[in-house]
Amino acid sequence: MSSNEKFQAGEAYGESQNESSNFNPAKVATDLMKNYASIRTQASVAELSGLIGELVQKGGPIDDKKGTTELLIGILTSLPSTSNTRTQLTNKLIDTLWGDLQHPPLSYVGGDVKYEIVDSKESTHKHDHKPYDMIEFKAPDSDVMLREQVPQAPDGLHQYRMPDGSFNNILEPNLGRAGTPYAKSVRPIKRLHGVKPDPSLLFDLLMARDDEKFTENPAGISSMLFYHAAIIVHDIFRTNRTDMNKSDTSSYLDLAPLYGSSLRDQLEIRTMKEGKLKPDTFHEKRLLGQPAGVNVMLVLYSRFHNYVADILLKINENGRFTLACTPDASPEDKAKAIAKQDHDLFNTARLIVGGLDWTLDPRVEIGKQFDGDGVPRGVGNQVSVEFNLLYRFHSCISKKDERWINNFFLKLFPGRNPDDLQNVSWAELGQALLSFEQSTPKDPSVRTFDGLERQEDGTFKDEDLVRILKEAMDDPAGTFGARMIPKALKIVEVLGINQARKWQVASLNEFREFFGLKRYTKFSEINSDKEIANILEKLYDDPDMVELYPGLMIEDIKPVRNTGCGICPTYTLGRAVLSDAVTLVRSDRFNTIDFTIANLTSWGYNEVQQDPKTLGGSMLYKLIQRGVPGWFPFNSIAVMQPMYTKKANEKIAKELGTLEQYTLDDPKPPAKAVVIITNAAIKQTLSNPKQFAAPWLPGINSLFPGKKDFGWFMLAGDEPRNRTNRANFTKAMGKIPSLHNAVHEFIERVGTELIKKETFTLKKGLDQIDLIRDVAIPLNTRLLADLFYFDLRSDENPTGTLSTAELYRHLLNIRIWGANNNDPAQAWNRRRRAQEGAKVLIDSTRKLVDEVVLGRGLGLGIASAISSKLSRRASIKKDSLRSCGYRLVEELLAQGISAEQVTDNLWLAAFGGVGVVVTAFYEIMEYFLRPANASIWAEVQSIAQKGDDSTLHAYINEAQRLTSSQRNVRVATQPAKLEGKSVQPGNIVVLMLGEAGRNQSEVPNPHRFDPQRKRDALDAFSYGPHECLAKDVALAFIAGLVKLTADFKQLRPAPGQMGQVKTIRVGTEKAYLNDSWSYLGFDASTWKVHFDGHGKGNFQGERAPTNPMDLQRYYYLLQKRKDAAAN
Repeated sequence: MSSNEKFQAGEAYGESQNESSNFNPAKVATDLMKNYASIRTQASVAELSGLIGELVQKGGPIDDKKGTTELLIGILTSLPSTSNTRTQLTNKLIDTLWGDLQHPPLSYVGGDVKYEIVDSKESTHKHDHKPYDMIEFKAPDSDVMLREQVPQAPDGLHQYRMPDGSFNNILEPNLGRAGTPYAKSVRPIKRLHGVKPDPSLLFDLLMARDDEKFTENPAGISSMLFYHAAIIVHDIFRTNRTDMNKSDTSSYLDLAPLYGSSLRDQLEIRTMKEGKLKPDTFHEKRLLGQPAGVNVMLVLYSRFHNYVADILLKINENGRFTLACTPDASPEDKAKAIAKQDHDLFNTARLIVGGLDWTLDPRVEIGKQFDGDGVPRGVGNQVSVEFNLLYRFHSCISKKDERWINNFFLKLFPGRNPDDLQNVSWAELGQALLSFEQSTPKDPSVRTFDGLERQEDGTFKDEDLVRILKEAMDDPAGTFGARMIPKALKIVEVLGINQARKWQVASLNEFREFFGLKRYTKFSEINSDKEIANILEKLYDDPDMVELYPGLMIEDIKPVRNTGCGICPTYTLGRAVLSDAVTLVRSDRFNTIDFTIANLTSWGYNEVQQDPKTLGGSMLYKLIQRGVPGWFPFNSIAVMQPMYTKKANEKIAKELGTLEQYTLDDPKPPAKAVVIITNAAIKQTLSNPKQFAAPWLPGINSLFPGKKDFGWFMLAGDEPRNRTNRANFTKAMGKIPSLHNAVHEFIERVGTELIKKETFTLKKGLDQIDLIRDVAIPLNTRLLADLFYFDLRSDENPTGTLSTAELYRHLLNIRIWGANNNDPAQAWNRRRRAQEGAKVLIDSTRKLVDEVVLGRGLGLGIASAISSKLSRRASIKKDSLRSCGYRLVEELLAQGISAEQVTDNLWLAAFGGVGVVVTAFYEIMEYFLRPANASIWAEVQSIAQKGDDSTLHAYINEAQRLTSSQRNVRVATQPAKLEGKSVQPGNIVVLMLGEAGRNQSEVPNPHRFDPQRKRDALDAFSYGPHECLAKDVALAFIAGLVKLTADFKQLRPAPGQMGQVKTIRVGTEKAYLNDSWSYLGFDASTWKVHFDGHGKGNFQGERAPTNPMDLQRYYYLLQKRKDAAAN
C-alpha cells in the first residue's frame, strides 16, 4: 500500500491488486495443506490428496461415489473469505459445472411437418411461403392432393436436415443455408499488381497439359477418388449464375447432388411413399456433364438410401414409423399419415446415408463442447470463396476422362475439332451449357448418362453400372501440379482465374500464412522446375505477388506417403483440404452432436459405424456391395480400396503382407439362386453330391488363405477323404459308451443351475427369465465346450481362458461366415471375425490336445501319475460330458491323426452346432406358448412330468416341422431339372427344409399339429451324406430344455413387446434383431418369459397386447377429439 494514499469515505481511490485467478493445481495443493487446520473437519489428508488428484485430471470421468463435489463444497465453506485458494477452487467448481452443459444448447427435438388438403376448408394458414419451401403433390395410391410446408421458426425439422440446409445451427438458422453468400476465410492486405497477367497466358504457360505427355498420379490413385470428390465439390459449391457471390447449395455435406437443395427439388426425386427415392434417381443435372463414374456413384447412393429406408420401416424402432391414423380413418387422414411416415423415413434414411463415408473421422468428441481444451462441434459452417477455388481438381483428370471431355465438348460445340476446343469463348460456353441443360429431361427419374438405358422398373442394369465402376477403378488418375490440366478446360480455368480476381481473394503467401505455413521467399520454393519458376518470376516479380489462383495449382506436389496424404496434392492445397474436411464434418450438427441413435435409430447408427480393423474404417466398399450385390468378390482388392488402381493396390498389399486376403478377380454376374421347397426335389438334390456340391470349402479355406487346406474335412466335399473323415469321427464318438447318458445328465444339471441362477423374482409368485440369452445360449455353449473339449472356464476346467460369451461369439462368427454368409456388404468383416475366432479356438484348444498327447505318451508310471495330478484332467469328473470330450480327443489321436488335425476336427465339427439349436428351441417354444395351442402345451407338461421321452420327442418334432425356418444350400455342377425349374452349373440351389415340411402337395393337413404323424426322413437336420452328425445330441438339447421349461407354472411370454422376439424378413431370410435392435442376426438371442413359480399349469389370464398403441396414433386420436370439440 502506498504511503501517499489519500482517504475517501466508503472506499479507497485505488483498486486492490488481484492475484491471478487461473487455476494452479500445485499452488492450490500447497495452500490447502497450509490451511489444513481450518478444513480438517471437512476432509482427511487422504481425502484431500484424492480431491487434488481429481481436480488436476482433464477429461477423465469422476467417480461420484467418492463424494468429490460435496467434499469440495465443504472445504470452500471452511476456507476464509479472503483466501485466494477459495477463489480459485470456487472458479474451478463453477467452470466445471458450467462446462457440463452446452451454452446455449445446440441440439433440439422435433421433426414434424404439417400437411393440408389442397382446396379444403381445413387450411387456416396464409400461404406466404417462398416456392422452395412449400409443395403440393398427389398422395400415393389415392386421389388426395396434399400441401406440405417446411416449418417456419421457431418450429423446425430439428432432428432432420432442412431441405436447404438452414437451421443446422438453430441459433443462426441462415448459416450455411442454400442461397446465401460465400464467406471469405483469409483477410487480403497484400497489394497485388494492378494489371495482373493475362488469364489465357497463365493457362498456356503454367497449367496446360502436354498433348503427348500424361503423368499418372504417383500414389496410384484411381479416377474413383476424383469421382467421389466431384460429388463432394458439387455438394457444397453451386455458384449462382446471376450472382456469383452466392451458392445455391448448402455449406454442409448433405448429399445435395442426390437429394437437391429445396423441398421442390426433393419432390422431383422422391416417391413420397415409405421414404423411398425413385429408382436410380438423383437430382443434380450438372453432373450429367461429368464422366459416367460420377453418376454411377450417385446411383449407388440412391440405392443405398432405398435399402436403408426399407430396413428402417421393417424394424420400425419404437413405432416411430407407424402410420399415425386408425384403420378406419378417412382417405384424407390416411393420405396425411402416409405422407408423415414417408417424411420420417426419408429424412432418417438421409441422415444415415450422409453418415456413411468418413475415414478421418472428425465427428469424435475432443474434450468438452466449449471448454478451452476442447474443439467445438455442430456450430455451423459457411463455405468460402477460397475453397471454391481450391476444390478444382482438373489436373487429376485421367487420360481416359480427358478423351471423354473432348468428346463431350465436341457435342456441345458441333463443327469444332479437338485442337480448337481451347479457343471457346465465355459466351459460347454459357450458351452451350444452357442448351445442354434444356435438352436434359426435367424429370430426374428418366434421365440417363453415357448411353445407358433404363429398364421397365426405372433402374439401370447392374452389368452397366459394374462395367463403369470397373473401368473407373482400373483408370489411373492424373497428378496435381503445374501443366497438368486438359486443354479443353482452358475456358473453365480462365473463368476461375477471373472469378478469383473478382472476389479479391488473398495472395498465395497470405493463404499459406493463414494456415500456419511458411511463406515462400523464392519462386523455386513454389515450383522446383526451373522453367516454371522463371516464368513465375517474369510474371509476378516476387513470390508475395503470386495470386492464390492459379498459385494453388502450380506448386510442387507432396511426395508419396501411404499414411497421411496419399493423393500427392500440391503443398498448400493438401494442408487446406485437411482443414476443410474437418470443418465440413465437425461444424455440421448432424455429423456431430446430433449424430445419434435417437436420430438415426440403433440399426441405422450401427449400419454406418466404421470398423477400424477394416482398412482403417473405410466404408466405400459397403456402398458398392450394397448397390450391386454379388457382382464383385467380397474380397476384391479393387472394391475394398477403390480409390487406388488394382496395380497400386496389389503393390501396397504385397508391401503390407496382406495380398493373400484379397482376390484380383474381375467382377462377374452373381450366381443365380434356385429356391426349392418340395421334399422330393430336396432329397434329389442332397442325394446327388456329384451333381449338387457342398459349398463350404472355399469359405473355410479362406480363413487361413494359403496356409491351411481343410479339403479333408467331412463337410468340405464328397470325395473319399471327406467320407473317411466323417466315418473316423463317427467311430471315435461311438467308442464313448457314456456319451448318451452324459449329454442328458449335463443338460438337466446345467440347465437347472442356469434357471436357478438367472430367474428374476418380480414379486411373490411372479418370476421372469430370458430363456434364450440366459439359459439356451450358455447351455448350448457349455455343451459344445465339453463335448469338443474347448478351453471354457468351468468347475471342470478352472484355468480355462474363454468365457461363455466369448466362446459362443467365436463359434457363431465362424458359423455365420462358413454357412450363412449371404450379405456381400458384411462379408469382409464377417470373415475377419471368423478368422479371429478360429485363431482363438485353435490356439486355446491345441494346448489341451497337447496335454492329452503328453498324458498318453507317459504311460502308467510315476511321471504319468504326477502329470495327471497337475494337468486339467485332474479336475474332470468321471463320466461327465467333459470326460467324454477328453475321450473323444484320445480316440482321434489313437487313429493316428496329428494333434493339429485333431484340433481342427474339433472346432470344425463344433461350429455347425452353435445357435441353430437355440433358434429351433425358441421356434418350438413360441409355438407351444401361443394362446391357441394352450391344450398342446398342457399335454407337453404332462408328458414331461411323466418322463415319456419318446412321446415328448414326437411333440417336439411336430412343432419343429410346423415352425422351422431351416434351409440348406448346394451348388449345381451339372444341368438339372428341379420342380420343373431349369438348373444350370454355377446356380445356387436353396433348399427350404422348413417349408418342405409344410408343403401341402406332399404333406397331408400340413398345418395341423399331429404328433402321431409319420416322420419323414427329411427334416430340419437335413438329409443325405451331410446330415447332421450330432442329430441325437441336438434333439436331446431341445427336449431337455423343453422338459425343464415344462416345470414353469403358467409359462407365457413377458407382457407386450418385451416378450416378443423381433424379426424381419430380408429377401427370403428371416433375420433376428438383437436386444438393442441394432444388429440383424440369423438366430434368436433374447426372449423374456414370465411364470408363476414351478409346477404344472397353463396361463389363463389376459395377455398384454404385443403391439400397444403407438404415440403417433394416440396423438392422432387426441387431435380428432380436439377437432370434433371445436366443431
